[in-house]
Amino acid sequence: MQQNITLASIIIILILTACLPTIFIGGPPTQTPRVITATTQPSQPTPSPTPQPTATPTLAPTATVAAGLSQVNIYLILVGDNGASGKKIGCDDSLVPVSVVIPPTLGVIRASLLELLKLKGQRLYGQTGLYNALYLSDLSLESVNLVNGKATIKLTGNLVTGGVCDIPRIEAQLKESALQFSTVNDVSILINNIPLEEVLSLQG
Repeated sequence: MQQNITLASIIIILILTACLPTIFIGGPPTQTPRVITATTQPSQPTPSPTPQPTATPTLAPTATVAAGLSQVNIYLILVGDNGASGKKIGCDDSLVPVSVVIPPTLGVIRASLLELLKLKGQRLYGQTGLYNALYLSDLSLESVNLVNGKATIKLTGNLVTGGVCDIPRIEAQLKESALQFSTVNDVSILINNIPLEEVLSLQG
């Protein structure tokens, strides 16, 4: 009888054991902690600023006469222009002023005459078409004197004209070189100590 009770007890224990939830010794299994690594974005290199084009300095317009220089006029002839481009002279021509640059000087009359006489041998002035009635002459400037508004100009050398119409042209070119200045009211020109008018009359 006791044996039967023991067998029945074992059966009951087995049944109960099957029905009971599984008991974990030491507690529930430890979960492997999930380590979340913060992904660090690779630092982006700071972009270098795009180089801006260097502004080209704007240069001020170049003056007609550079610093430290002056200018005077020389006078040439526009043949047959009948006074349209300048003072009317001679054979219906025009006396035309042309600016030339010179070093600073108080002797502006002398400077103007020297620039004009430099054109010896040049019939036409560059590409302008202006005529130089003095191109056949070989003249040098001896002196310039200005007294009470009157300029006395002494030249030496040979004066040669290319015809009757060159007579008023030469006179205008030489005299206007001095008359362009406000300090001059009258001009007397001598060539080899002979008045210009007499020399020109011999050329006619």
